[in-house]
Amino acid sequence: MSVKIIVVDDEPEIADGVAWMAEKLCPDCKVSAVAYGGEEGYERAHALLPDVILTDIKMPDCDGLAMIKKLRKKNLKIRYIILTGYAEFEYARQAISLGVEDFITKPVEEDELKKVLSHTCQAVLEERKDKESLQQMKGIVKDYVLKEFLDNRKGYQGEVEKYLEQEGVCGKGKKCLCMAVEMDDEIDEQVWRELLIGEKDEIESLEFLKSGILVEYSRGLFVLLGELTENMRSETVIARIESKKHRFGRKLRQPVSIGLGFCDGPEHLPEAFEEARCALNYRILKGADCVISYEQIRDIEECSVIISKQDIEQLSEHIDRMDNAGIKSLVEHIFLRISEEENLSLQDLQMLSLNLVLSGIRKIPFVQFQMNRYLGKNIFSLESISKFRTMEQLQNWIVNILQGMNELMLRDDMSEKRDIIAEVKGYISKNFNREISLNEISEHFFINPYYFSHLFKKKTGETYQNYLIRLRMERAKKLLEETDLKVYEICERVGYSDTNHFIKMFARMTEMNPGEYRKVYKEGKD
Repeated sequence: MSVKIIVVDDEPEIADGVAWMAEKLCPDCKVSAVAYGGEEGYERAHALLPDVILTDIKMPDCDGLAMIKKLRKKNLKIRYIILTGYAEFEYARQAISLGVEDFITKPVEEDELKKVLSHTCQAVLEERKDKESLQQMKGIVKDYVLKEFLDNRKGYQGEVEKYLEQEGVCGKGKKCLCMAVEMDDEIDEQVWRELLIGEKDEIESLEFLKSGILVEYSRGLFVLLGELTENMRSETVIARIESKKHRFGRKLRQPVSIGLGFCDGPEHLPEAFEEARCALNYRILKGADCVISYEQIRDIEECSVIISKQDIEQLSEHIDRMDNAGIKSLVEHIFLRISEEENLSLQDLQMLSLNLVLSGIRKIPFVQFQMNRYLGKNIFSLESISKFRTMEQLQNWIVNILQGMNELMLRDDMSEKRDIIAEVKGYISKNFNREISLNEISEHFFINPYYFSHLFKKKTGETYQNYLIRLRMERAKKLLEETDLKVYEICERVGYSDTNHFIKMFARMTEMNPGEYRKVYKEGKD
């Protein structure tokens, strides 16, 4: 793209001559306008926004320096070159204070004009290239590089640190914050940007940050990197974020969990991010709607919570008797007891969960255990434990696993004595005109929902939900073909309360909406 130039001189012959020479001598130049006075030059510059203005100094209506002063007040990014005679050096000296790029003496010589213009145009093009690179860098950092940097992968440290410094986000040696924000439901990045940073990409609502940048690390996890204001203590930051979090939660209508890590300088942000994620993992202990700093959990001592011998004996009895209610009551009692521990660590919680699951697995014959290793494999790492957002979720998961032991031990007998899937299909056929949840099926047939889902897919080749949808859509097609019922009436008869959702599901299955399907069917019949 060429460099836009405006030539301003009250002598038309000089102005037109300089414009002609500029385009001839410098291929990068494009003269957008020629003005024959300072006022006209100001109006043209304000309208055309040129990159460079070549202007005479002495002009009757408005001299060149006055024009430059007026344009400077508009904060327009324009470079200025002065056309000056030897007798006007005092004016040239004043021009220096206005940030004039260069001078060309009159009468204008081609070599001098070419040299000055080429130098100025090159500076404009390089600045434009740097700006484009920075804009591209913003996109790359947002979508990829910054996440790689936070994951402490080699190859991006220097590039990202330079970018953060250019953006004024985190200066060398400055106290920096890494804030990891997580919620249950996915949310658009723009919503978080307006909540955390503001519509103008400024830290408007977080007065404890001097500057910051927001990145969507993964679905449901946003990371805010920022430089703390002078003399801001971490305790104060935590307290202020806590107050802000309640506002976020009310606006988003869901719990918001925040993990915090602090560091000195941008080069240590990956460590701060690791600390923030580690702190965020503790939401299972602190509650899903919390603010946790790594500093607060760093010194937690292991309290060695164990399951008593009596707990294990009672659990064995409940499993032997296939007493699902007893299993649930015992696990709830154990979790109520451990929730009162103030210094419970993730390692303690992992060991407790592992003991409970293994206590149930010991009741399963070895061959069955080999076939159903999925029961235990997801509980053997801290990372898996931290995926549960609340203690209640972990508790319910363990209850389902232990109650599922009953189903596993009865599996062979069940397959011989009854075809459970056939019974479920019969039940669905009679009740598909209303909402049928997986929990309802499991309660009606006394079968663990987790086990039932896997068994149904294995026996039928499709998920329970897909089977139910397909059954409803087949019934809907029949009603469209054989009756004059309106779409909303058919919607209700096949178990949907939302007509728009029904139409969407019907179109997904048949690649046409109900009205189109009825029309095509009748035309084919005729």
